[in-house]
Amino acid sequence: MSAQPSVLFVCVKNGGKSQIAAAVMRSLGGVEVYSAGTAPGAVVNAEAAAAVEEIGASMAGLSPQMIDQEQLARVDRVVVLGAEAHVDPVEGMRGEIVTWVTDEPSQRGITGMERMRLVRDDIAGRVEALRQELVGQAVGPRIRVFEPALCCNTGVCGPDVEDALVKFTADLGHLQGMGVDLERHNLANDPLAFANTPVVANFMRVVGSSGLPLVLVDDVTVATGRYPDRAELRRLAGLGDEEPRDLGLEAASCCGPVDETKSGCC
Repeated sequence: MSAQPSVLFVCVKNGGKSQIAAAVMRSLGGVEVYSAGTAPGAVVNAEAAAAVEEIGASMAGLSPQMIDQEQLARVDRVVVLGAEAHVDPVEGMRGEIVTWVTDEPSQRGITGMERMRLVRDDIAGRVEALRQELVGQAVGPRIRVFEPALCCNTGVCGPDVEDALVKFTADLGHLQGMGVDLERHNLANDPLAFANTPVVANFMRVVGSSGLPLVLVDDVTVATGRYPDRAELRRLAGLGDEEPRDLGLEAASCCGPVDETKSGCC
């Protein structure tokens, strides 16, 4: 099991609503995500795939799946979308089963992509609330850092230490330790994150990788071509200035309290 909370989204065919919910949750991050169907269809709904791409999520490469009973037992939450699907609990089940009776615009005569966008938006709002519940963190800015292709992002994997990366990694760890919603994407090992985030995809088309790193706060660009320092990261996260540590060095020289009648050290 991952250290992250986990969720399984279920509908009948696993081609539309459960795939939308899973795609949105994956795009938000911080949760291990699965989706399945009680009677899986053959393909993912094309309109559903197009609708989630409009908000920066993706179903690329996915296909409907049957419910895995072991997976059902071990996730933290099972969400059934719609009244048509039914999931029975299994022995030793870790999480609870909840049902979302989602909006169905077709009952109001709304069809096509207009319908699918309304379905998507209803599900996305529910997913965001669920994520906050599962992750257990306060609502705050979402910071995402998109970096150039690196063998690693710590700055210490090669023969030469990258001081800027070492410091930035430590600063991010500081913020994550305070519960900040923060993601880091490396072009070498996570290219889909670049392609599936419209702001970043457009930036790459115009500027290219030479403009990286790119820092977004709630999908707004706040820095390009540089890594923010800790003070700036704290401001972007809505935190106050870091309080200086009291090292107890006031009015002291290297040998003890300052004696203004003497000069030198010791």
